[in-house]
Amino acid sequence: MPSRINGFSLVEATAALAIVAVTTTLALPAMSQALERQRVSTTLHLLSTDMAMARGTAIMRRSQVVVCPRATPVTCAEDGDWSAGWLVFLDDDKDRIPDSIEDLLRSTDPTTHPGAVRLASTRPFLRFQEDGRSAHSNLSVHLCARGTLTGTVVVNRLGRVRSERPAPGTACPLVSQD
Repeated sequence: MPSRINGFSLVEATAALAIVAVTTTLALPAMSQALERQRVSTTLHLLSTDMAMARGTAIMRRSQVVVCPRATPVTCAEDGDWSAGWLVFLDDDKDRIPDSIEDLLRSTDPTTHPGAVRLASTRPFLRFQEDGRSAHSNLSVHLCARGTLTGTVVVNRLGRVRSERPAPGTACPLVSQD
């Protein structure tokens, strides 16, 4: 009795490969959009968490704590662009500058690709006082991707940190760079 060879013919293998290629082509854009939404959500969460941690530390240590956009790993940027990350540090002398590496509580990178999104704030830094209140006025950090506002972290004068999700298609606000 002749043995039969089991396997795929070239036509069957080509058809299966074509189906996989079409499915991948259709799924890839949706996957990249989902990944971008997740990165934006994670960046908003990290920023909110670091600001809440700064407030808690200010209350616990009875000392001023500053959150600012990062220029270098140990210095603050002078503008309101948080896209390169941010620093959280103790500010006992109230000069809004980390005096030593020991004063740094956290240095955080955004989870988004550089240049893919922009994080811009209404003020160049956030300072929590000893009682947990935010010095001066409210602070809003807007996260924008492709000219569209994708989320905002807001800190009110009492120090409460919250995040907001805008309606789809909301234009990115022009933020003053003090």
